Amino acid sequence: MVIDSKIGLVVDDICSLPEKLVNEYQIEIVKTKLYFPEWEKFPEKNLYQVMRETKAGPKTSAPSPGDYLKAYKKTLEKFEKVLVVTLSSKLSATYSSARQAKELMPDPSKIFIFDSLSAATPEGLLTFKAAQLIREGKDIEEILKILEELREKIKFFGFLETTYWVEKIGRMSHWQATAFKILKGFGVQPMLGIKKGKVALTGFNFWTKDTFKALFHQLKHQAKKSKKIQVGINYTDNIDLAYKLKEKVEKELEGEVVFISPVPPIVGANSGPGTLIAGCLPTV
Repeated sequence: MVIDSKIGLVVDDICSLPEKLVNEYQIEIVKTKLYFPEWEKFPEKNLYQVMRETKAGPKTSAPSPGDYLKAYKKTLEKFEKVLVVTLSSKLSATYSSARQAKELMPDPSKIFIFDSLSAATPEGLLTFKAAQLIREGKDIEEILKILEELREKIKFFGFLETTYWVEKIGRMSHWQATAFKILKGFGVQPMLGIKKGKVALTGFNFWTKDTFKALFHQLKHQAKKSKKIQVGINYTDNIDLAYKLKEKVEKELEGEVVFISPVPPIVGANSGPGTLIAGCLPTV
């Protein structure tokens, strides 16, 4: 399907949008980089099987300015302007690479960069909203204004099976990881979210050890506040749980599940197997 628009979309693969939506809205994806020699030794296994069995973690890096430069030039072959949505500038050099590439363009004024200040499903939901606004014929200034407003409202809920991986890469201190384990032992489910553009401990579920129930509880709370919600779901090696959550959100909350997709490998490399993430965007 050809979109009759003057604006093209470029986004990094951390947005976790499934291929169907990427193709439908002609979104150009810039890929992050993952280096994991152990995975190459076991090609018949998925990333999380290898992580569980070897206890090794992949090394990751942001796209280069050159990667963005190629994406800009390719997008401008079909569109007059480029809207770029990036992973939070507080989490990665992705935003910096996008800006550097803009300055290398013959006409930088055609490139508009939006820092999502988020990652994974929330970034994907913001990108999806941008794609819809483009299709509706909104101009670039209006789209950026709407995205800035939604950025303040979007929610990120993440639950980890273990803190081993985030502690291993230095995203969580040893004392924080110890506190996390103690709380889980008492039936308190610590919750990860985005705070000022960074992944942080943002709350607790005191009544259940069950990740699925804890995550649904958070989405239910958001649905009560805003009446109508859009949801994105990311899973690692727990796809059945993700689809169970989708069914429950649609049936009991009457929410719109925009997409279900694997946790982006670069995120999964940091959070580890068993991670379940949901992004939530109020629409009313």
